[in-house]
Amino acid sequence: MFEKNLQIAFLLDFYGDVLSEHDRTILELYYGEDLSLAEIADSIGISRQGVRHIIKKGEENLLFLEERLHLANHYQQMKGAAEELLRLSSALEEGGDSAILIEKMRSCAELILEKNQS
Repeated sequence: MFEKNLQIAFLLDFYGDVLSEHDRTILELYYGEDLSLAEIADSIGISRQGVRHIIKKGEENLLFLEERLHLANHYQQMKGAAEELLRLSSALEEGGDSAILIEKMRSCAELILEKNQS
């Protein structure tokens, strides 16, 4: 039995529209609805092995797209930097060491700008 790679569910949000509607539906049933291969096979009328094949090919396609485009990775980095900026601004409001906090905020802003240029 193979285990679910939960990164695929995340990549499906970014690149799912590139897949065929049929393949995307199967991946959404598997990752989003947490249906088993047998349940998906019964609902769409193909073999369990056919479902597994579509899932594996869909996973390969999603991983290939992320390897080439890095959209999900850039999103996570920018989200992390934005969350850090919020945390740092709260610390600044609470009277933290302003010079250190401002430098850290500047680093976060630079990361966001760098990722938006690539």
